[in-house]
Amino acid sequence: MAEFVQIKLNDMISKLGENEVKSILSSFVCPVNKDVETFIKYKAIEFSKQYLSRTTLVYWKSDDGREKCWVGYYTIASKHIRVSKDSISNTTAKRMGNHGSFNPATKEYIVPAPLIAQLGKNFADGNNYLISGSDLLQMATTKVREIQNEIGGRFVYLECEEKCKLLDFYKANGFTVFGKRILDRDETDLDGEYLIQLLKYLK
Repeated sequence: MAEFVQIKLNDMISKLGENEVKSILSSFVCPVNKDVETFIKYKAIEFSKQYLSRTTLVYWKSDDGREKCWVGYYTIASKHIRVSKDSISNTTAKRMGNHGSFNPATKEYIVPAPLIAQLGKNFADGNNYLISGSDLLQMATTKVREIQNEIGGRFVYLECEEKCKLLDFYKANGFTVFGKRILDRDETDLDGEYLIQLLKYLK
């Protein structure tokens, strides 16, 4: 059977050098999400240098090890979320109370939660068919769980455009909508005026 290999962007730069890595990243193609493509090509290295986020590249490798294809990547950033008490269930509210703080004035929980900032498959040469979106998302959430096993925490969140296909995908993978975020001025590759925010409790 084939397997997936995860390579940290920082490790790749240390081994190959920044120019070679930039050349590799330039081959990424994602016609269904230009923001994902723009980030990996032009922002991922700089964000990593500034310690704003960490990116992991995912490769598909054949069982005999002779073939290796870059199939996607994910990016994780350290963040916190503000969640209205009215937008979540009583069970989630109780869990948030255990892992964060509650502001009675705004009726919001403030909870540290890593952000899956980017998640995308590489459509170059049909590589997107070698991995499912659910597999890629599972790798990202597993990485978050590993981090939280060291520093604490149970929640992870992400943001996406208000598109039924995307929302159905994330909901099917255990995420729940909790709010919206207005787009920043530099987020020009996204549709609409805001992003939907979803969270998940990692057991």
